[in-house]
Amino acid sequence: MRTAPRPHRLALLPLALAVLCAGCTPLLERKPVEKQRFVLQTPLPEPLPGSRTGVLRVGVVRVSPPFQNRGFVLRTGDDAYASDFYNEFAAPPGTLLRDLLVGWLRNGTHFASVVRSSEASLDWVLETDLESLFADARDPAAPPQAKIAFSVRLIDARAAGLPIRFEKRYAASEAVADRTPRALAEAWNRALGRLLPELAADLDAASAPRR
Repeated sequence: MRTAPRPHRLALLPLALAVLCAGCTPLLERKPVEKQRFVLQTPLPEPLPGSRTGVLRVGVVRVSPPFQNRGFVLRTGDDAYASDFYNEFAAPPGTLLRDLLVGWLRNGTHFASVVRSSEASLDWVLETDLESLFADARDPAAPPQAKIAFSVRLIDARAAGLPIRFEKRYAASEAVADRTPRALAEAWNRALGRLLPELAADLDAASAPRR
């Protein structure tokens, strides 16, 4: 007698994504679900006082393949991830992070100019790899954790061979206040709010004139 096949993990996707839903109604009363879109954002710092020098270009952010798409990514097991079709970013995550970096570094560092692209002579180039961006929901008894990690390299565009003057990995985790997509987006933004001041200070120190 043959036994029924075991369901594939992807077949459990609706159950996995349910941790990000609140106030679900019985099936017959359920209203059509509309997509919700969110952005990566944090309040910009006040411009730093003091003299400014150098042009920094923030390059395209490279994103690890599991996190390239707009849909929120949920980690449901040690080797299992699911993508949320109904809750997503308003633009690709790499684009959102790049825009946030440009705005933050214009105010939070002493570079004279921070650009995405420019025909002007550049002094520095910032390369960024977004390594992870997901909600860790492996523990059903605890709120999900919003996880983000990225690495940067500061390249000296003035020197022969374009040497790397600074590189570092930044990572943070924030508890999600409740099991809703908005709370998850807010947790990611809180995590970035902790990491960006550290990044700005590091870039300022790395690009300072050497004595």
